[in-house]
Amino acid sequence: MLNKCLFYRDSENIGAGKGLGFCDLDGCQTICDGDIQFCEKPDQLRSQLSKQKEKEVKNNKEKEVFNIQILVVDDEEPIRKLISTLLSTQGYQCITASNGSEALNKILQNTFGAVITDVVMPGMDGITLTKKLLSLYPNLPIMVMTGFSQEYPTESALSLGARDFITKPFSNDEFILRFKKMMSDHEMLCQIKATYNERVLDSEGNLKSNKRT
Repeated sequence: MLNKCLFYRDSENIGAGKGLGFCDLDGCQTICDGDIQFCEKPDQLRSQLSKQKEKEVKNNKEKEVFNIQILVVDDEEPIRKLISTLLSTQGYQCITASNGSEALNKILQNTFGAVITDVVMPGMDGITLTKKLLSLYPNLPIMVMTGFSQEYPTESALSLGARDFITKPFSNDEFILRFKKMMSDHEMLCQIKATYNERVLDSEGNLKSNKRT
């Protein structure tokens, strides 16, 4: 079912045009639910279609974001609430945990697109949590939050595979910027891996085909 349609009509050289005339649109208004636009020139039609395509791509990306759950781990409730609020303004859904053990249980029961964890927490700290999470989900993007700590250096989490870190205290804008970059880099990495795997499969298929011949 069409819900919108763009038509090109030729207003010059009546009888010789290649566009659609008004008489050709009998019934189209009903089909398109009344949403019909006219373009006088072919270039205008291409421009309209291009803008419509860009809008559809943007809307699809926004829908994908709304389906992504983020796990926020911090022993301080105000921090958990702040990060959840910031991410919700960007379209993400958040689930929170107050320590590493609780976070590990929740990640086994849900599907998450990323994890944001504090480093210094009672019980299981963020470094140990990062190690356990990446042993289960090697491609999971993890951002660690940390203040100055000689006992828990940021390099420890990064060396284990955490994608990024942010130092407390941080501004709202800095957090959103760093998080969006991490997710963008993760998406790009997934695309690169997918392309590589496709090429490997194609190469293996070609080798098998050549052996048969």
